[in-house]
Amino acid sequence: MISYFVYARKSTESGDRQALSIEAQINELTSLAQKEQLKIAKIFTESQSAKNSDRPVFGSMVNELKRNRIRGILCWKLDRLTRNLSDAARISDLLEKGVIDEIRTPMQIYRNNSIDRLMSGIDFLFARKFIDDLSENVKRGLRLKVQQGWMPGRAPIGYLSDQADKGFRKIIPDPERFPLIRKMWDMMLSCNYSVPQILSIANKEWGFKTRRTKRHGAAPLYKSTLYKVFTDPFYYGCFVYQGELHQGKHKPMVTFEEFEQVQQLLGTNNKSKPQEHTFDFTGLFRCGQCNSLITAERKYKLLRSTNVKKSYIYYHCTHGKNPDCQQGSVTDINLLDQIDGYLSKIAIPREHLEWIFKYYDAVSSRELNKTENEKRSIKKELQSIDKKLQNLMNLKIAPENEDNQLLSDEEYLKQKNKLIQEKQSLDYSLNNYDKANMEMLSLTKETFELSAYARIWLCKGDKQRKQTIIRKIFSNRKIVDKTVLMKAKRPFELISDIQLPSNGKIKTFEPTKYGLDNTQSGIYDDGLCALLRQLDDIRTEIVKMAKENGQI
Repeated sequence: MISYFVYARKSTESGDRQALSIEAQINELTSLAQKEQLKIAKIFTESQSAKNSDRPVFGSMVNELKRNRIRGILCWKLDRLTRNLSDAARISDLLEKGVIDEIRTPMQIYRNNSIDRLMSGIDFLFARKFIDDLSENVKRGLRLKVQQGWMPGRAPIGYLSDQADKGFRKIIPDPERFPLIRKMWDMMLSCNYSVPQILSIANKEWGFKTRRTKRHGAAPLYKSTLYKVFTDPFYYGCFVYQGELHQGKHKPMVTFEEFEQVQQLLGTNNKSKPQEHTFDFTGLFRCGQCNSLITAERKYKLLRSTNVKKSYIYYHCTHGKNPDCQQGSVTDINLLDQIDGYLSKIAIPREHLEWIFKYYDAVSSRELNKTENEKRSIKKELQSIDKKLQNLMNLKIAPENEDNQLLSDEEYLKQKNKLIQEKQSLDYSLNNYDKANMEMLSLTKETFELSAYARIWLCKGDKQRKQTIIRKIFSNRKIVDKTVLMKAKRPFELISDIQLPSNGKIKTFEPTKYGLDNTQSGIYDDGLCALLRQLDDIRTEIVKMAKENGQI
């Protein structure tokens, strides 16, 4: 009579939450053993992800299988045993060599024959694919969350994650701690308190405690945590992800100016390396003569008439590639005026945005309707592939194919893999029809918003906003003989050529009535027809550029 090892595993990964708990698995397997009169020699339990190949309990079970006369494994499903190919190979090898006579689950029995070895191999591959898909979905979700302006991961102290579905939680102020952390910033900005003094007041006088989590209880504030608060850009509205600074949509606690002021105070109080001046346009331009980067410096001049010390900012070549470069410097005011001049050429009047957005909404809606037939065709093809997979499986397990004469293992796998690849490709296309359409619509609107508001943001925005504007709109940015030379990217170049009809004409035009052919002069006059063609061309260029940059 075969004796069995019971192996029950449960990981903490989000994708594994639908699996039974360890206790439930053991209950189900012991009930199965009683029903089938199976002898259980030992029960192994483990709380680790099966994607890891160094699980101690699993390794101990495999070693005992090799030493003892235990010839069977009981588990809830094969993916409880492993989701990595290394451990799957170990189990398959033990089964093929006869060290294991059978692996039994409530739904399936795998023995040492060609069909069962094939089926176990396929199930192991699907278990591995689950991990791969989960990893890719997590990464895709994180990238999408960052693009939407939300920082992945745990909210910093003073903030909370809302109670939406996991993976789409937004970060909101912690009603209990947000005002206290803001008060700490105010104390720091007053220049009357040091970080250790603020820490002592928070812990001893206020009784400040961090929020309680599943793994950690409420605790006092630590000095390292407070220093992190005072140096984290999250608190002025940005966040760092994979080494890159992103603009966040969460509520800022302090302004950028307040944040910079505290950085200077920390640099002085801690006697660390002095903070370098931050200038709005460094890193954006190159010298038109030697192609070195353009840098900036602040200079001071004493005005004798008022005895006031005035500061000036000059941008000039770093001479990194040519120490003898003769290019002169340009003031920040002159540089700003020239950039504004470029932006004025691509500016769309803000009062026209609503109409333009309605037009693009109508185009997007029309395209979604056009794709419905394509989606129905894909669904039919998916049904056909499912039927082919089922027929292929039926042929493989048919009694007539016991000796693999009708369909060999190699041919089965070859045909099955081809069908699965086709199915995955079609699934991807089906799932991304609507998503791609919405992404194109969003990018198009963002482009026109940037065109409409760029001059305002250049004047009133912080350094991050100004640099984003210039990088998104212009390429080949150089300064030569104190003159800014740069080229608007193709969508913005087309925007600069738009001929907008009078505001009155636009208001009488209904984008929702836009037909399949925007050249129907019988419906619209020549001016509006030309405008529609320009808008379509701009959208095409935006999508093209987004695909080149991997945004769609």
